[in-house]
Amino acid sequence: MIYVTTLSAIIALMIVTFQYRIKPTPEQVATMETWSELLRRHWNFALAQRLDWLNRTRCQIDRCSIVSEPVGEIPKRVDYYCQQSALKETKKLFPKYTNIYAEVQQMNLQRLDKAWKRWLVPDKTGRRGGRPKFKKRDDKPSFSFSRVNHPKAACFLEGNEKNHHWSNGPW
Repeated sequence: MIYVTTLSAIIALMIVTFQYRIKPTPEQVATMETWSELLRRHWNFALAQRLDWLNRTRCQIDRCSIVSEPVGEIPKRVDYYCQQSALKETKKLFPKYTNIYAEVQQMNLQRLDKAWKRWLVPDKTGRRGGRPKFKKRDDKPSFSFSRVNHPKAACFLEGNEKNHHWSNGPW
């Protein structure tokens, strides 16, 4: 069973949301599980690109190691826009990604970009978030649709692999 959450109104600084329960067919459940697995792989690849860029462009101030530092061309900065522009190439190289809407993939990259910036750039109090983590197969996957009533409309998969059900969040 799937629960879809949509933001409907803001009343006196209180956010009101509605939760809709839907019952997908077995084919739709299979599609959602496939999408969540492909989006998990895409997250991990995009995060690996960013960490590789970070490791290749950082060295100590007074010296650089020939062993651990790249020799040759310094890679271009990897950010949301660079990775978003590579989505077309990803769909050409991996045909399974053509079934996933571009907006869903872009929102996956936006969530990664937000986590990345939280880690690198401190907030007003000087605190930083933890480094974004690679997603394991056991993690609860989710994906969002930007064209539903509100950009925060999302589907979340809960439960273990044998007993999945879809809901609006991990709470």
